[in-house]
Order: sequence, then structure tokens, then C-alpha cells
Amino acid sequence: MKYSLPEVRKDKKLNFEWFPTRAQCFIYRNWGTVTPLKMSEILKCTEKEVLLAASDMGLDLSVRVSADWVDRGYITLIRNNWHLLDYDGLCALLNWDKEYLAFILQEDDFLSVKLGGFKPYTENPKLEALSEAQRRQTQKIKSVTQEIYARVKAFTVAPFDFFANTHCERNSCDAENQRFKRKIIYSYCALYGDTFADRRLIDLSFPEKMLDAYSKLGITGIWTQGVLSKLAPYPFVKGEDKGYKTRLDGMNYLAQKLARHGMKLYLYFNEPRAVSEGVLAHRDDIRGHVTGKGLACLCVRTEQVQQYLKEAVAYVVRSVPGLGGIYTITASENQTNCLSKIKPKNTHMLNCPHCKGHTRAENFALVNQLICEGAKSADPNIDCIAFGWEWGDVDTSCEVVDRLDRDISVMNVSETRKTKRIGGVETTVVDYSMSVEGPGEFSKTLWKYAFDRGHSTLAKIQVNNTWELSTVPYIPVFDKIYNHIKGLVETGHVDGLMLSWTLGGYPSPVLQMVDMMSAEADALRTPRQVYDRIFKGADIQTLTQVFGIFSDAFDEYPFHVQCAYNGPQQSAPANLLYKTPTDFSATMVCNPYDDLKGWSGIFPVDVYVGQIEKMVSKWQKGFDLLSTVSLEANPYLGELYDVSLACLIHFRCMLNQCKFVLKRENMASCKDIIENEAELAFAALELIGRNATVGYESSNHYFYTAGNLMEKIINCQYLLDALSDKDI
Repeated sequence: MKYSLPEVRKDKKLNFEWFPTRAQCFIYRNWGTVTPLKMSEILKCTEKEVLLAASDMGLDLSVRVSADWVDRGYITLIRNNWHLLDYDGLCALLNWDKEYLAFILQEDDFLSVKLGGFKPYTENPKLEALSEAQRRQTQKIKSVTQEIYARVKAFTVAPFDFFANTHCERNSCDAENQRFKRKIIYSYCALYGDTFADRRLIDLSFPEKMLDAYSKLGITGIWTQGVLSKLAPYPFVKGEDKGYKTRLDGMNYLAQKLARHGMKLYLYFNEPRAVSEGVLAHRDDIRGHVTGKGLACLCVRTEQVQQYLKEAVAYVVRSVPGLGGIYTITASENQTNCLSKIKPKNTHMLNCPHCKGHTRAENFALVNQLICEGAKSADPNIDCIAFGWEWGDVDTSCEVVDRLDRDISVMNVSETRKTKRIGGVETTVVDYSMSVEGPGEFSKTLWKYAFDRGHSTLAKIQVNNTWELSTVPYIPVFDKIYNHIKGLVETGHVDGLMLSWTLGGYPSPVLQMVDMMSAEADALRTPRQVYDRIFKGADIQTLTQVFGIFSDAFDEYPFHVQCAYNGPQQSAPANLLYKTPTDFSATMVCNPYDDLKGWSGIFPVDVYVGQIEKMVSKWQKGFDLLSTVSLEANPYLGELYDVSLACLIHFRCMLNQCKFVLKRENMASCKDIIENEAELAFAALELIGRNATVGYESSNHYFYTAGNLMEKIINCQYLLDALSDKDI
């Protein structure tokens, strides 16, 4: 498939006026993540000139740049430079060509969508001589930078050193005698792109220390994305399957690696992928629904496509004997089967002649049947899971189940369709919520229906974090997670868990709690009994109070999927403050900008801000109480303190930024907000210096770096100086 770069829009541009020039912004923002030599290549100057410019801004010239930033942090680099470099500059920065950049933007978890769907216009910056006014502003930046270095302690961990402080203990549970027979998770640090093609990237994505921790925590499987046309011979587009044997070799390598830790590899398939419309222009025999976006579906009601699906899946399973299972999404994500992206109310828009007269349920079931048939022809014991994501209402979902073979397991998001009234506004969960915990009635109905018809069932849940706040390894709302797992146990119809999407895979004490609750026993332990086991030696009475307060605070979260996707919570301490509206809309879990209306979603702005204020107030009380606990009493407590503080920082920044946008027309009234934002950036800078998990999420990499937080402080000081009418 030919990938295209997003369009460039000349009417959209951001200015970063707290730097005298865009070249200085480029150097400062990327310091520590891009080498001075690479910067000089992009700025069309010498390395010496880059070093001099960095020195003039007070930057530490002794900082060394890890190659990990290109291998494991390329999304951070793209996001940081999306407004500073053109496509040629981005390619030079990453040592990629435009074809590969286009591939990553499309296939790396919809990165182009996260970035806004278009490229803001910019010309690559050039390092030029400064005017007198620019030199004075540069000197001010240098003074602030020197103050930052003086205040912040030396970093004790490097970026990507995720497991430096990880502590895990094996529960004394019988692995064969579990309530939840399958506990599947996504690697905390897996790269989402073309990982199977490179064993070195496999080892970075699935490090031994993490796998050992998962094994201790009772994890039985790890899932990762698979694109079928990249893993098996592909008959529809010549060359599309290039490198498939190398990828299968990598998949075997990973399966064997996991097997040494007692775990299985699971593949996520979203198939068959649509192709460019022109590819099927003369293929009426297999062409299905044609979208308005230049894509044509390979119709699964045609014999050739059915044969391809079965044979390609069988080929993969035969080629990777250690493969544990496959799960599918058939009604969302990429354009796949003809009805995959057509909502129930829009089925009249279907233009496939082969699918006319067939229902969504029929198509979704057929895809699962074909994939499972192919997989089981190669390995009768392979685990096949149909994920009910976006199948439709409960009747449609049950109809899909009716059409599935009994050896296909049925999985659904636990909290889906659950409603809650927050600040007087009723919200409905799709997924990705811990503040509105499951299980909901919709999923309980579907699980029981499937269970009664002989299917094994799984709950897809989030126990560590969600898009409500993805940049901490776990959100310590233990009471909420306990109640969610307890609810799943009480259904009596769920025997497996998918514990995370691409976020939420950290080997945490939360996962230890889930494993403990999975152990067969006459009765579940009480929350306090669980906490006493995990945090042995600590002040359990106080911790129990803390977890109750944190859970109560998080219950105030203004949850709606739009708020979770678009809010400022992910990059909060690094999210920049703008004197005037940027006219940029918040983008999905990427750039929040100053789009308060986009952040608040279905909530009136005053309700959204009020809920965050309640959450911050309660979380502060819990954190103050946690601060009285001796951190030396248990190995988990230092990490617990860090993640609790990180949550507080992010929540406070959310509140500050809402108030700033509301009040910035009278900038003088924002002085306290700006000062607090700078202090929170300092606190976050201290935190990432001792805990490399803070700010990171696997499918977005680091939402912020030391350079981003330092820029935020520069940004705040610039606004404060402007209030004081200082010459900057």
C-alpha cells in the first residue's frame, strides 16, 4: 500500500516567542535528545556554531545523547519538531526517507491522526546573527537556565531506564488454579511499528527484566499488533509482503523468548486491510465497499479473499509454532471488512455488491470464523479471541456470538456503555475509564450470553492507567481497581483478562493485586488484607486511608472519551502557555494546545473545571497523608510516592491551564497561575530525574523530556517578565 504524507497547511502556524529565533527554540527543545552534529546538519551551520548557541542559552554542553531517542523515542522527536521542521527536516532528523515517515505516520497507532491530520507549515530554521534585542532575550534565557540547573538535582536515571527501581514479588498462587486462566497484557515499552523486523528492537521492546516481573505477577500472555500482509505472502499488491520471512523469524524469536518466562505471544489482527482504490479498479471479483477516502475493501464474502485470510493466517501459525493466540477487532480501527467502519444507522451507505443484504453481525462473525479456521488448521490448540469492540448494541453483539464456533472466546470492554452522572452531566463510557469502573450491565449480559452457549469469555480492562492519565506507570486508585476485579469475579462468567491496551503494561503493585485476586479461594481477601500482603511492613492503616482518598478523588474525574483523548493531562507540566488563542484544536492524546472547549467535551466548561478542582483538592489531601508514611518500610513505597506526586502535578496543571485560558485576556490576573505552572515544571523535572517511567507511554513515547520542561519554565518566565514590563 502506498502511504501519503498529511497535507501541509500554510494557514496554520505556531509561534514560540519566548525564544528570540526558531533556531534557538529548535536547539533548546531538542537538547539532550538530538546531537549537536545532527542539529548543525538541519540548521545548515557547523557543530561549533550549534554548541556556541547552546552555550549562549546556558545549556549544559556535557549532556550526551543516547541513540535510544531515534530507536525508541522517535514519536517524541516528531511531536517536538512538528511545528519547527518541514518534512525534509523531519526525515533528516530521523535518518528516514519520506516513504518510511509516511508509513510510520499511518501505521504507528494512527500517529498522523494524533498530530492533527495535517502538517502545519514551517520552513526549517536557520542559525543567524542576533540583533541587540535578541541578544538581551538570549541572556535572560541563559539566566533562567542556569537557575534551573542550580535548583534541580543531578539525574540518577536516564530516559528509557524504566525498570531501574522496579520491585516485584511472586505471589504464592497455584498457577493452574486461577479464577482468570488467561491474563494478557501489552509490553510496557513495546514499539508499535515494524518491531518484528529487527531482533534488537524486539529486545528493547521486551526486556528480560520486564518479562521476569510479568512472570512473577502471573501474566500468561503478551499481545502485539500483526499486519497480515507483512507476515505472509500477499497476492493483491506486488511487494506489499516484502520482508515477511524476516518478520516471521523475529516473531519466532519473540515467542521463544516469552516461552522461557512461561508466557505466550498473542497477535492482534485487524484484517483484511483495505487497499488503495486504484489497486482494485478492475477487480470486481474481490472489490468490496469503496470509502470516500480512496480505499477499497477486500470483500470477505468473495471466495478469493476468504481463501487468502484462511491461508495467510494458517501460514503465520505454522511458521511460529510458539504462537499462543490471536485476537481480532472487526468493527473499528482500520478500514477492513466492508461494514467495519459503517455505523448501524448508516448501513444504507454500503456500496459493496457482495455484502448487500448481509448484516454487520454476519460480517463480523464471518471474519472471526475465517481467521479462526485458518489458525486452527495449523494448530488446533491455538487460542482464538473475538473482541466485541464496536459490534453494536447488545442484540447485534449476541447475534455475532450466535454465529461463532464455540472454541472462539468472546472478549468485551468491561466498562463499556456504563453511565455516570458527573457534575450533573450524564456521561457514557466507551472504554478507557478507571474513574467509571466496570463491569457494566452491557458486558455482563454479553459475557453471560456467550458463557451460556459454551464460549470462554474475557474482560478487557485497564488496571494501571488509561487516557485519563497515561503518563504515569499506574494511577494508585487501588480501591477502584479492587472493586472492578471483585465485580468481574462475582459475575461468574469471566475466566480471562486483557489487562491493557497499548498503555498500562507496567509491572506494578496493581498487577500484583490482580494476581492475588485471581487465585482460587473460598472468598476474596478484603482490600486491607491485599494491601497488607503487597506493602508488607508499611503503615497499612494509613495506606488504606490514602488509597480510599485517592479513589474518591479520581471519582470526580470529568470522564468522557473526548476529555480523555483531548485533555491536557498527558503533557500537562510541559504544555505551553500562550498569551493569545492559538486557533489549534486539541488532538487525540498528543497536542492539547489551549483548546479548552475541546478538553471539556460534553461538559460545560465550568463543570469540567469544577470537577478537576474537586479532584485536585481531594488528591492533595491523600498525598499529604501519604507523605507521613515511611518510604523505607517497603520496596514499593518509593515508586508509590513518585506516581502519586506525578498524578498531583498533572492534575494541578490541568486545573491551572483551564483557568489560564479563561482568564488570559486579563493577563495580570494570571500571575499566580503562571508562577505555579513554573513550580510544577520544576517539580516534574526533579521527578523524571529519578523515575524514567514518568512522562512515558509506549505508543506515544515520552510526552515530555527535560528539554520540554525547561522550555515550559522559560515560557512561564517570559510571560511573567511581560507582566512586569521588563525588557526581554
